[in-house]
Amino acid sequence: MRKGAILMSIPGFIFAAFLIYLLALNVYFSLLNWSLFNLHPSFAGLGTYQTLFSEYFFSLAVTHTIVYTIAAVAIGNILGILGAGILYFLKSNTRRAIYLSVFLYPLAVPSSTYAITWQWLFNPQTGINLVLRIFHFPNIIWLTTQPTIYAGMIIIETWAYTGLAVLFFLASFMSVDKSIIEAAKIDGANNFYLLFRIILPNSMNGLIVSTALLFLFSFRIFTVPFTIGGPTNPNMMSLVEYIYILFSTEYFSLSSALSSLVALIAAVVIIPYAILGLKRWVFRR
Repeated sequence: MRKGAILMSIPGFIFAAFLIYLLALNVYFSLLNWSLFNLHPSFAGLGTYQTLFSEYFFSLAVTHTIVYTIAAVAIGNILGILGAGILYFLKSNTRRAIYLSVFLYPLAVPSSTYAITWQWLFNPQTGINLVLRIFHFPNIIWLTTQPTIYAGMIIIETWAYTGLAVLFFLASFMSVDKSIIEAAKIDGANNFYLLFRIILPNSMNGLIVSTALLFLFSFRIFTVPFTIGGPTNPNMMSLVEYIYILFSTEYFSLSSALSSLVALIAAVVIIPYAILGLKRWVFRR
């Protein structure tokens, strides 16, 4: 049995070794001063990172990414809990499956496609503003000032990624011991009490997975700000988009430095979640 497990894990170890090699190579490139203006790079050490940190667009990209990520994780988890709670208390499995597919539908749509769709919806003369005018609400000039840009991006992220949270919270809710829930019902507990006092406290695994995935999806967001804002609009630029811009303008070492930082931040956040998940669900500790 152990020999079979070792054989099955060999492809994973090979892939991990290749990935580590690429990451190490990327870190090495980030320590050079390689760009279009210096095609014969020399060792620059941490000077590349100092240059990156002094860039105005870097601070913009960091700010935008932090806002996108915090909003996606917070709002996604809240709506995920509420959505999963509603689906959990449905008596019909067929209705639950249909409604769950509605939540998951955005995940099946290419991000470039729904980015263009949302761009039309945010048009000042049509889309959302058309509905607002019908109900005599004031028009909102979307995607122009920083507050409306943040609001627009958060709306898009919420629409796109909340289905993930609903899926994992619902799976976690369904695994809660039914005898505990039945005992609470006998004592007169309503659905609200059951959800927040019994089901949710016993579903922390759903919160762990949902938070990790929402963080990854929002932290590496690229297509939506790039499609809507374009490479020349820094007002919604994310860190991953800035990596692309640095590389496309042939600042190779700066793009390597930033991609190394993004990989490091993602690893620092995700690896503890992975270790916790292994302890709780694999090794049962």
